[in-house]
Amino acid sequence: MYIIGALGLNKTFDKKKVLRNANFSAEKGELLGLVGRSGSGKSVLIKILIGFFKPDSGKVLINSKSDLPIGYSIQENAVYEDMKVNQNLNYFAKINKIPEKLKEEQIDFLIKNLGLEEYRKILVKNLSGGTKKRVDLACALLNNPEILILDEPFLGLDPELVNNLSDFLIDLNKKGTTIIISSHQTVELAQICSRLVLLKDGQLYSIKKEQLKEVYK
Repeated sequence: MYIIGALGLNKTFDKKKVLRNANFSAEKGELLGLVGRSGSGKSVLIKILIGFFKPDSGKVLINSKSDLPIGYSIQENAVYEDMKVNQNLNYFAKINKIPEKLKEEQIDFLIKNLGLEEYRKILVKNLSGGTKKRVDLACALLNNPEILILDEPFLGLDPELVNNLSDFLIDLNKKGTTIIISSHQTVELAQICSRLVLLKDGQLYSIKKEQLKEVYK
């Protein structure tokens, strides 16, 4: 059964027709990769899925009883630059109304598993781009969302951190989280995703992993 999908999405952005009657659905528990050339509209689609943009027509379908089913990390990080890492996490935990008795446990779990221990008390503005991305991802995961949507999560990470994050996402998916990832790092996507969806000419197509090379020729 689907947990999130798009039905007949149309969107013109900056006078360009980005989505043309686009349809897709992600099943509960999928780890789905979204691919496409630069400028194909992947980030626009993601911002429609998370509610940042409204489609010109069509709709996003979410099959969940949760009040906050989606966690997301997009290219424009949501974290506050003039706050420390732990301050950001505590702030977003408060926004998400996470019970006090669970808050510290969840924050410690995310800091450990995303390799942020040494940055806990450092201002976000003093971190590298890749570390900021991991802080942003930690904030997105605070409320254990049913659906996690990530736009370029591997950007700025060295190979070891990419592997660590990939392992973390696989484990998260095995626990039941539905994950949608958009990334140009297609090798990593092919390794961890159960299915790939291509955005091309405004429409969405399921493709096989061996077709990835053709996409980026």
